[in-house]
Amino acid sequence: MDIEIIGTATFDGYIIDVAEEIRRVLKTRKGSIPMNPEYGSELYKLRDRTMNDETRLKIISFTFDAIDKWVDRVKCKRVDVLPLNDKEYKLRIEIDPA
Repeated sequence: MDIEIIGTATFDGYIIDVAEEIRRVLKTRKGSIPMNPEYGSELYKLRDRTMNDETRLKIISFTFDAIDKWVDRVKCKRVDVLPLNDKEYKLRIEIDPA
């Protein structure tokens, strides 16, 4: 699953790449870091699934959960899952911060 997030945020005068932080959390498989097994997301569970309403809702839920727990500077107002092109296996996850 490709994750495309675009954007940066300013924090105390420094430019911090919030998009990279979100991308890192979403791409990290939960349980893959021995010293912090809760870090990451459960998006890996949805690999090779058919894109339907249930899968889309799980993507949204897993994205909300991971960002809420691991990215302190961003609170999600809305997450949307869109096909990146005609193929179902490439998705664009759009996040609207609160």
